Amino acid sequence: MSRRRRRTAETFSLSFLDCICCGFGAIILLVVITKMFEPKLRDESADQAEGRLIWLTQRIEDISIDTDRTAEQLSVTEAELARERQRLAELRRELARIEGSYDDARSAAMIAEDLEGRLNRARQRLTEEMQRLLADFRRRPEDAPVGGIPIDSEYIIFVIDTSPSMTEYTWGRMMQTMEEILDVYPEVKGMQVMNDMGTYLFSRYAGEWITDTPALRRAVMDALRNWRPFSNSSPVEGISNAARTYATRQHGVSIYYLGDEMHGHNLDHAARQIQRANRGPDGKPMARIHSIGFPVIYDYTGSVQATGLRFAVLMRIVCEQNNGTFVALHSGRGLRGVR
Repeated sequence: MSRRRRRTAETFSLSFLDCICCGFGAIILLVVITKMFEPKLRDESADQAEGRLIWLTQRIEDISIDTDRTAEQLSVTEAELARERQRLAELRRELARIEGSYDDARSAAMIAEDLEGRLNRARQRLTEEMQRLLADFRRRPEDAPVGGIPIDSEYIIFVIDTSPSMTEYTWGRMMQTMEEILDVYPEVKGMQVMNDMGTYLFSRYAGEWITDTPALRRAVMDALRNWRPFSNSSPVEGISNAARTYATRQHGVSIYYLGDEMHGHNLDHAARQIQRANRGPDGKPMARIHSIGFPVIYDYTGSVQATGLRFAVLMRIVCEQNNGTFVALHSGRGLRGVR
């Protein structure tokens, strides 16, 4: 009996030890296998991390470029917005100006309407005595002269001596005289300005009429301030050119010659040349020819020179032959002073 128990106990002890050894062997084998593949897994993980880092870096650069582009577009948009705001402000100012002009025009129209109503009521209140007096009233004929110059023309032409004696010494007084003549004609159908050689003040209107408006009258006077075309101090060329170009096709034309002296030309020949240029089919003058003489030579020499006398004699003859008037200005006085 005792012998069988001892054998049994030894057999159990040997099997237990085998199991323990096998277990430890398996563990050691797992550790060895794990250690063999661990560097490869680490290498693969490092490569993936490096690739992702490169991708993230490129992405950051792309985002930075997009940000710069967006900022630039935003700057351009802000500049355009500023310009549009400035344009809007200008349009608002222009609208305010137009509205102001409209209000002024409407006020002027209302005033004119009110004055017209007052005038109509005043006419209705005329007594029989007033009507009798008005019946005896005789209006001045339309062709009655002012300052010796008839104002019956519908078209006027200024022919101006632009020689140095005029432009340097009496140009301002000449422009004042010209304005006084224009004041006598509140409204005409057309006007023109040229010098004694036939050179036009406005070349774009050559051969045409300048429309008579307040703005164009101001433009004419402004252009005259520095107008200095060549001149030979002879009225023949300019007056003849004006008569042939305009008087031959238009009735009611007056030519005003503004000058101070006469050079060249035989006086009789000069007068005949102008007369031929201004003669119509019926042998009568087509345009009235007037002249304003400026005493420039006398003002600066103290004596009447030959050129001044020749000018005065010629223009008296020309004006008389062509239904016009010659006005010789005194020193320091304008046309208004001799009326």
